[in-house]
Amino acid sequence: DVLTHIKELHSSIHIYTHLDADGLSSGAILGKCFLRENLPFQITTLRQLEKVEIAKISEKINGINRYIIFSDFGSGQYLELEKQLIEDKKFNSFLILDHHLPQKVSEKGDLTLIDNIYTKTNRWHVNPYFFGIDGSQEISGAGLCYYFAKCLNQRNVDLSSIAIVGAIGDIQNKGPNKTFQGLNKLILEDAKNHNQIDVINDLNFSSIKPINEAIAYSNDIKLPGLTKDTNKTLIFLQTLGILLENSDGTIKSLNELNQEDKQKISSAIIEYSSVKLGIKPNIITKKLIINRYLLRNEVKGSGLYDASEFSKLLNACGRNNYASLGIAIAMGDRKRSYQKSQEILKDYKKSLSRSLSWIHENNKIQQKEYIQYFFGEDMIPENIIGTVSSMLIFEKYKGVDKSKPIFGLAKRKDEDVFKVSGRAHEKIVDKGINLSKAIREACELSGLDVLGGGHPPAAGTKIPIDKVDIFLENCNIVIQQQIQS
Repeated sequence: DVLTHIKELHSSIHIYTHLDADGLSSGAILGKCFLRENLPFQITTLRQLEKVEIAKISEKINGINRYIIFSDFGSGQYLELEKQLIEDKKFNSFLILDHHLPQKVSEKGDLTLIDNIYTKTNRWHVNPYFFGIDGSQEISGAGLCYYFAKCLNQRNVDLSSIAIVGAIGDIQNKGPNKTFQGLNKLILEDAKNHNQIDVINDLNFSSIKPINEAIAYSNDIKLPGLTKDTNKTLIFLQTLGILLENSDGTIKSLNELNQEDKQKISSAIIEYSSVKLGIKPNIITKKLIINRYLLRNEVKGSGLYDASEFSKLLNACGRNNYASLGIAIAMGDRKRSYQKSQEILKDYKKSLSRSLSWIHENNKIQQKEYIQYFFGEDMIPENIIGTVSSMLIFEKYKGVDKSKPIFGLAKRKDEDVFKVSGRAHEKIVDKGINLSKAIREACELSGLDVLGGGHPPAAGTKIPIDKVDIFLENCNIVIQQQIQS
């Protein structure tokens, strides 16, 4: 019906999507499916779909015949879209494909409110929560766009691999051994059945870094005496009798090791952890062995072969103002775009490393009773404040209390506002912490009429500079209430 409607309008399609890995994957899937239908389209990426952006979009539709799609955002702003597009401009040729909680919905259990929103908006609004599906775990924005593309034409089933890349970018492979659940699991079955993805059991280290570096700088596996020491890790591996060097003298990556070598490393790490840390073999094995998702049509060992590395590359492009490059790669460009992206990824990793070092060396994390926070100052820009917050809370860093949510604040250029990115570890989310709800309530308590939200473990908004102190205090109060309830 959508395709027929677009063709009857004789209009171009304008896709607005988020700039993270899931958003770029979403935009690429939509772009690819419209390209195959020979329909003209344009993709614009936004850091957030804020009121000011919606106002700009509303201005542009005057006298222009186009169909608009919002992917990986829009649900959290549906009331504003309804007001500025439908009520003010009588414009209804748009569609929201989003997996975040709808605006005014605090949690997935608000079934009556969710049902009311569905009844009111289902002609132009697709959201998993309308059907009892958890958008924070069971399907990503890219997954929704994949099902949209598949409904348009069954041949788009080959885009299932990009949907998996988007889901990994949104950290939705959170099951045991990094498995998927819900609709993501069904999308993975499509990808496997149509020869797009192979799933293998593998060691939980980077698949493309030199193996000694991958082990030494692993975020999940910490080995006293080896962690952060690539030389000692190399010596440790050499004692296992593994041929570690390639013919050109470089150290092999995990991708370049055979199964026998991987088994030797696995056994050695399990034994090392048992002796040094007193961890039972079955406990370390749960962390050490994961599902790895390999894209069959990519070059083995490249940065696109492993879906996890692919998602990191897209995130780097989006966060470094090269979103169009990331979308081009996700749509199939393997020449100039891919080569350029390697430089971007390298610079992105350096920026993250510098940011984390700066935080720790200067003790930048401040504590309240129920939350912790830090300001990016002149060191951490808005485009990476969320990633830095995620790394601080989900990985092991001194000075970070995982029993509290963390809020990163970065000053936006040319505006007197802070971008706020909140992150909470899954252990406290399981106990009732909901950052999407907390940020919305803190904004209301602070007298702020801003759009904000996300998911229970990750949410954000923007706050005027003169309201930051009261906003953080209200976050502290709301989180206290969530803990005590």
